[in-house]
Amino acid sequence: MISIIIPSYNSENTVKECLRSLQRQSYRGDYEIILVDSSRDRTPEIVSENFPEVKMIHLNIKTDPGTARNIGINEAQGELIAFIDSDCVAARDWLEKIESAHRSNVRVAGGVVMNGNEEGDLIGLAGYIAEFREFIPGQPKREVIHIPTCNISYKKEIFRDYGVFRKEYYPQEDLFFNYHLWVRGEKILFDPAIQVFHHQRSKLREFLNHQHNIGETTSTVLKEIPLEGSFIVRHPRLAVFLIPFLPIVKFFRTLIVFLRYHPIIIAKRPLVLVVSP
Repeated sequence: MISIIIPSYNSENTVKECLRSLQRQSYRGDYEIILVDSSRDRTPEIVSENFPEVKMIHLNIKTDPGTARNIGINEAQGELIAFIDSDCVAARDWLEKIESAHRSNVRVAGGVVMNGNEEGDLIGLAGYIAEFREFIPGQPKREVIHIPTCNISYKKEIFRDYGVFRKEYYPQEDLFFNYHLWVRGEKILFDPAIQVFHHQRSKLREFLNHQHNIGETTSTVLKEIPLEGSFIVRHPRLAVFLIPFLPIVKFFRTLIVFLRYHPIIIAKRPLVLVVSP
């Protein structure tokens, strides 16, 4: 059995589309859907009225995604656990491709994050480019250090061996967790056939706040793990001189990635690169 775990907070605008995509999977094996929800909107009513087969765990206080996923892990019956977010839509063969990836010698596998916003949504596109440039379509299957939890799966034994997500690193708790798997020799497989569509924030203030939160937490994480950018975080005096050049470096790196693997986005909306942090 595969257990699908979805953290949710105020997801009334997206949760129905997410759960419908999971209902319509082409996968013929057994799977369960666990929604760990701490919403204050109509999400619980939408789920109970339209998706009675979903196991919904409703929490009375707002809960970060890592903690919600940990609760779901404890409830999961499957030996393979797949994570998706409540603002994502899974490709019809999502579970099929996940199961296929786990037939190889890996205990962690995930894949591509597609832009789920409407074509004219420039703020959403900027968020997509800023957050998911390393997980766009067109890239080869390969081993990586990290895949975000909106499209990743683990053998359940991983959590028995290494523990669970640490909420103090939200919204980078998955980066911290996956890095520690990788340094202990676990293979993390990026398979472009495993695809989800992610809805980005479309309001400017929400977009900027989210990017600020990511940047702030990333700087904390990079003090502990030696990924790209950790040198600057660990040497704040040098950072004063280097920071003005970082947007330029990121701009060209982002441009190269999209021109190589997904050039149609740049061809249609070239100016969006300017506003992507």
